[in-house]
Amino acid sequence: MRNGKVELILENLSCANCAAKIEERVNSLYFVKSANLNFVTKKLTAEISPNTYKLFLDSVARIVNEIEPNVRVLEAEAEKPVVDIKELSLIILSILFFVIGLFIYKRTWWGLIFFVLAYILAGKDVIKKFLKNLLLLKVFDENFLMTVATISAFLLKEYPEAVLVMLLYKTGELLEETAIRRSRETINSLKNLEIEYANLKIENEIKRVNPKDIVPGDIVIVKAGERVPIDGVVAAGRSFLDTSAVTGESRLIPVKKNDEVFAGSINIDGTIEVLAKSFYKDSTISKIIEIVENATSKKSQTERFITSFAKVYTPIVTLFALLVALLPPLLFSQPFDKWVYRALIFLIISCPCSLVLSVPLSYFAGVARLSKASILVKGTTYIDKMARKIYAILFDKTGTITQGSLKVDKVVTKDISHEEFIKLLCHIESFSNHPIALSVTKEFKVKVDAQLVKEVKEYPGKGIEGVVDGKKVIAGTKEFLEENGVKIDIKEDFIASTAVYVGVDNKFCGYVVLKDFLRQDIKDTLNLLKKLGTKTYLLTGDKKEAAEELAGELEFDGIFANLLPQDKAKIAEDIKKVAKNATVVFVGDGINDSPALAVCDVGISFAQNASSIATVAADVILLENSTVKILDLIQISRFVRRVVIQNISTSLSIKFLVMALGALGFANLWEAVLADVGVALIAILNSLRILKNQK
Repeated sequence: MRNGKVELILENLSCANCAAKIEERVNSLYFVKSANLNFVTKKLTAEISPNTYKLFLDSVARIVNEIEPNVRVLEAEAEKPVVDIKELSLIILSILFFVIGLFIYKRTWWGLIFFVLAYILAGKDVIKKFLKNLLLLKVFDENFLMTVATISAFLLKEYPEAVLVMLLYKTGELLEETAIRRSRETINSLKNLEIEYANLKIENEIKRVNPKDIVPGDIVIVKAGERVPIDGVVAAGRSFLDTSAVTGESRLIPVKKNDEVFAGSINIDGTIEVLAKSFYKDSTISKIIEIVENATSKKSQTERFITSFAKVYTPIVTLFALLVALLPPLLFSQPFDKWVYRALIFLIISCPCSLVLSVPLSYFAGVARLSKASILVKGTTYIDKMARKIYAILFDKTGTITQGSLKVDKVVTKDISHEEFIKLLCHIESFSNHPIALSVTKEFKVKVDAQLVKEVKEYPGKGIEGVVDGKKVIAGTKEFLEENGVKIDIKEDFIASTAVYVGVDNKFCGYVVLKDFLRQDIKDTLNLLKKLGTKTYLLTGDKKEAAEELAGELEFDGIFANLLPQDKAKIAEDIKKVAKNATVVFVGDGINDSPALAVCDVGISFAQNASSIATVAADVILLENSTVKILDLIQISRFVRRVVIQNISTSLSIKFLVMALGALGFANLWEAVLADVGVALIAILNSLRILKNQK
């Protein structure tokens, strides 16, 4: 247990309705701050008060025992094989006894014995749960419905149907569990991204350690075929990395000294040394696993509705079944056995498992599908919000619609050769760590001779000066040069740019214009959003003229400039009022974007550029540095939503149809259970389409 968070595995949990009841009961415990039971992974995650772990474990065991006696509460994960061989063997034996009974029961009473044996083998678990729940006065679950329906069928001397109903139900359960386990294997494959070890370099030795023991500043050796264990930069060596698990980028990425690398990337060839820049818990891959595992804790509105709906649905249908069994015989002198039989069809088809199971499975598959597309959502509720009508998306400027890094746009020289100008500028700027200086030296890549540079002095926010090869060189803002007696007599023809002015021996000799260029994909993204009927706005702290010059190349519905962080949040709130029930999204990655990220319905940030505060405030994190991923987010979210609606509408329409056919005498018991099992399987398989990249 860490920071009050605990995780338990509920082995053998196969009832989605029961999972909802367990979660509700655990949440009602006074020492539990919050609890979430993920039916797909069978993981119960809870935040509890300090020093109550033993009490929590005992309480969960008691609750589980009352609701699902066959479920084991484990402190460590213990997954079963995809197919439960024991259950499969019992079903096969039950089928054998059923077939024998079917052939001989009309000729000899031995047929009834074979039916009973087949019934017990197929239904022993269901009957056991029913009896235990009955002692606790707990009814209206599928065990109650199946047991009452099949025993009633035996009393009505419908022996083959009674056995076939239980047999179909158990077969359906096995098929459902097999499908879910397969989906769980796909979803849990993310855990394979966990890094098992790191090769820590200690002087001239290499020691294999746990990645969690690596601290910033350590040097890690990554050999061919190994995963990079932490986020960092290449300290030595060259290689190609497979970053598909982290960024979704399918092509191999070449890396060399000083290039940034992310934990989880696979080193394809060669050996590289990586300088750790963060702890493992703060690494990209650790964040991916944590966010995906916790995504279902913030449940969507649809999931919450289905859980509430299931609580009242089964009792209401059971009441209708009782009315079907009693009213026609009492009011119209109809035979009891005929109407009791029809009422049993109501009981069987009323099980809400196809709904309670398929809806959360669809959302969980959506989380996994998005993570494969390099999109992390912090809760299924944000899938719902991105699936509905999006009124507007608000974009920050720097690092969101622009690349977030300055690049040289043009060089203007005066009374000096281009080569000499670049040489002097790069030599003096190489002694500064300012982002502008780094952009200049990175662009021109001049081989710097440090011995030529002397008497360097840097003035924060202004510029730098020194002697380069015997010449006094000063570089910085226009005001800085003029303060130092360098007269600048040029007319500026740029607004949304940054310039570095250069003087040599107190004479102005030129300037370099640096610009934060637009992202290559931003125009396509804005055009596609416009086709979806979504408004787009630019929110920036830059001056109005700079914002308008940059945004002149793009088609925004509105531009807001000169904004402080609280101004961005206020504008977001105003737009939300106009949007009413539609979704408003903010996309940004700076510390000053955090208030707006938190205010909007959905906040989106980029993992590669975002500040730590922005990634905490954001609801969705894009691992790949592309705004087109926003369209992928919308597309996948809407596909998940369609699948959920399909599952709900199909399940309810088939159930209501079979109920009507049963009441009118056109359906029998085994057809009812076949419809119930069939609709559950259809819903599960439909949910799993989400994992197959279909949209």
